[in-house]
Amino acid sequence: MTNFNKIFKNYLEEREFNTSRLLMKDSLHPDFWTNEQLDPKIMLKLVEIAEDLVDSIDETMRIHDIIITGSIASYNWHDLSDIDLDVLLDFDDIDSNYDLVKQYLDSKRSIWNDKHEIMIKDHEVEVYFQDIDEDHTAAGIYSLLKGEWVVPPSRYSGEIDQKTAAMKAEKIHADIDRVFRLQKDKKFKQAYNKAIKMKQKVKKLRSSGYEKEGVYSVENLAFKLLRNSGILDKLSAVKINSYDKMMSIDENSP
Repeated sequence: MTNFNKIFKNYLEEREFNTSRLLMKDSLHPDFWTNEQLDPKIMLKLVEIAEDLVDSIDETMRIHDIIITGSIASYNWHDLSDIDLDVLLDFDDIDSNYDLVKQYLDSKRSIWNDKHEIMIKDHEVEVYFQDIDEDHTAAGIYSLLKGEWVVPPSRYSGEIDQKTAAMKAEKIHADIDRVFRLQKDKKFKQAYNKAIKMKQKVKKLRSSGYEKEGVYSVENLAFKLLRNSGILDKLSAVKINSYDKMMSIDENSP
């Protein structure tokens, strides 16, 4: 697993940040929140989406909570914000090997996200899995099952949101890892199509943060972390290689 916190530290040491360019809204997104309470119809729909994902994997899997986090649950939302929908599970209930479970669930939810493009109020729903013991720090975390804030939304404190940027980068990194596995398994067409989708996602990540909130937004910082890790160059190489393999005819082919 790439250590994005270390990459972030190196990135900060290379640049002098002016955090005054981060733009906060005066209120939460009005299409989703009223008096800091989530619209009941949206809440029910998000719960249904999360439950459908879990049921598609294993109907006996116990959901401990379903939360939304990220910019849509904070004061730095914008027109291109994704709805980060996190399903909290006890990974030990699946297997004692944490890394194996995480890779398995990342693969399953990545396939789900590939198959579906669910929009709520013009914002795309991105589903993730999270272990119940995993530390999750964000500017706002709302529990859909409890109907209350786990971490109430807070306005910008003058500090760069390193943890949220690192977590977003790690989630996208896991999706890109799947492209590599598809190529390794010689599923070149799937790898190529997935690589295109991930490159579009990364492009959207950067533009949504940079254009709407400035260079120090969580989304733009997550993009910088991914770029500095070198994985975006590898993604481009896999895209080209998968296309070449997909279009080639082996000399031993009939």
